[in-house]
Amino acid sequence: MNKNHQEEIHTLFHPTFGNHPQPLVSIIVPVYNTAEYVEECIQSILVQTYKNIELVLVNDGSTDGSGEICKKYELLPNVKYYSQDNHGVTSARRKGVVECTGEWITFMDSDDYYMRDDAILMLVSDSEGVDIVFGSAGKGYSGRSDLPSFLSYEKFLEMQYGRELSAGPWAKLYNRRLFTENTLNESKNIKRAQDYLMNLELAVENRRPVKLFKKSVYYLREHPKSRRHTFILNLDYMLSLTKMADRIVEGHLPQKIVEKAKAKQRRYFFYETISTNGFRSSANHPYAIETKKLLKQTSQLTLMDRWLLSVSSPWAVKMVWNLKKVARRLEHPSIIICDLKRLAKIFA
Repeated sequence: MNKNHQEEIHTLFHPTFGNHPQPLVSIIVPVYNTAEYVEECIQSILVQTYKNIELVLVNDGSTDGSGEICKKYELLPNVKYYSQDNHGVTSARRKGVVECTGEWITFMDSDDYYMRDDAILMLVSDSEGVDIVFGSAGKGYSGRSDLPSFLSYEKFLEMQYGRELSAGPWAKLYNRRLFTENTLNESKNIKRAQDYLMNLELAVENRRPVKLFKKSVYYLREHPKSRRHTFILNLDYMLSLTKMADRIVEGHLPQKIVEKAKAKQRRYFFYETISTNGFRSSANHPYAIETKKLLKQTSQLTLMDRWLLSVSSPWAVKMVWNLKKVARRLEHPSIIICDLKRLAKIFA
């Protein structure tokens, strides 16, 4: 790469900021066929009490009128609107990062919304002395009470790699200096878990403690059209994804820590795959074989792991999966109480 090209990339990802009394926060929203929800998303951003914000809407080839809804807001002084052919969420987020000018960057999906009008204010208030304010999202997330308020950058990378922390980009602030050409690399051609790889790239660039944000501010909407429900996972895909993650963290953590975190990561994605694809698995697949081996080598292989990684037919996988759920409830009776509360709401 020649010097001029290096300077061009640096300028795209690291523009000069103005002298603001408060740091400018860029909120990047990729938009694709969410006409039913996108207005609520936009409104939840525009009513934020923290006013030094920049909303960047990137219409990724929507065909349902989402773009027209977004265009209504492009004349507002703190709103930018861009439209492109459908290239996927990574491309849209990359476009947003290149075009935004904020010192801090956060992402939002166009079918979600902020539950509080002081969400950005709360995140920025937690940003002193760090480059990442790391929260999560849901319908009532209240933080990880088992974790401290700060994690060292090494521990954060380890837990992120091992899938012990949320991989979503929501309810988080990232300092712009962490973004590089690799952060949102479209050539990876990833359809699910793009957020996981993005967070790993950012964690590798980070060299400061990470603030864990433990208050619920962001509503993560689940609906049948979301990528989680429309892209079916399989072990081939997970093998490719996890190998990419391995390459990102290579050389950034001690080997013993890498092996333990890798085993946790493989287990997490194996469980996610079989629980969302109709319990389709194969004990002879390289991913299953490697996962079982890693868990055994790091003394993390449970009886349920052994069973699930040793069966192939959907019927057998589902039977073991249900046994696992029963065993977990016997071990943690509080889960049964949560189940009963959910049932009560359904019948109510």
